[in-house]
Order: sequence, then C-alpha cells, then structure tokens
Amino acid sequence: MPHAVVSYTVLERNGMPRPPSSYPDIAGPCDGRLPEAAYQFRVQNSLTTPAGLGAVNVTAWLYRDNAGLEGIQVNPNTTIQELIQQFGPADTSDAEVGIHSEGRAGEWFRLRPQFQVLQIFSERIPCWKMCGPMLRAYFPGVPWYYYYDRRSWIGRDGKLIKRAGEVLKSAYGL
Repeated sequence: MPHAVVSYTVLERNGMPRPPSSYPDIAGPCDGRLPEAAYQFRVQNSLTTPAGLGAVNVTAWLYRDNAGLEGIQVNPNTTIQELIQQFGPADTSDAEVGIHSEGRAGEWFRLRPQFQVLQIFSERIPCWKMCGPMLRAYFPGVPWYYYYDRRSWIGRDGKLIKRAGEVLKSAYGL
C-alpha cells in the first residue's frame, strides 16, 4: 500500500457508488466525486478484496485553492500491520493503533492553509475519540459524509450490516 499522500483525478465508470450518510444530518448532498475518488483509489491499489475492504479506510476531501480551482485529496489510513512492519510491535497492546486516514488528511491541510476544505468523505464514520473532535475543532462547518456506521447501515436485504468490509462491498456494488 502506498504511504505517500496523493491528490487524485477521478476516472469515469458506470454506476456511481451509493450516496453516503452525512454529519450533520441537514448537510446538502455529498459531491459524488468524493466516494468515486475513494473507490478509484481502492481499485488502483488492489484494496477491493475482503481483507482490503476490512482493514483500510479511505478518505477523500474536496477543497478549493486561492485561484478558485477545486481538487480532491485522497488518503488511506496506515494500518497497525504497516506500523509493526516499519517500527516493530508497540510496548503495550493498547498502543497498537493505526494512523487514521482523517488524521493524515487533516495534517495535509494543516500544512497547506491556502486550501479551503469544502466537504469531507470518509468510508467509515470518523471515530468519536480522535477524528470527530479533530474535524469539529479544525474544520468547523465542513460537512462529513460516510458509509460505515455500525449502527445504521441497512443492506439491500433489509438487515443491519455491522462489518465495515461488508458495508463497503454493498456501497460500491462489488
């Protein structure tokens, strides 16, 4: 999996992904380029397997530069497995946490204040402990969109889906 943060060009394909949920609930619709950019990142990095869908969260952020041009920044999370391979195991099991995709993207934009974030898409709802508070504090008023929230995704058969990989498979029509 690539470790570099990349900007993304969205490729056309038939059948857009399902529309995501939003925070706040009253947010306007998600720009369809964002889930499509996340999907294209998965395809181009061979992350559409059950293991890839379950282990990796991809976030895509819509932004505008000083010239008024829009762009999309795509970031995957850094998995615990990748960190162990690079640095070895953590001293304690509670320290074995991956680097969240929202945190990676937030840092990218912190270092580039000339960009105005317009919308944030993350395949999984930003976590309540780190990412949610970070987004509210540093990107106030910017709507978030997401597919996976273990409390709310209903599959095509009407049943609640509780695993992220299954939700993403359904959302992307895989």
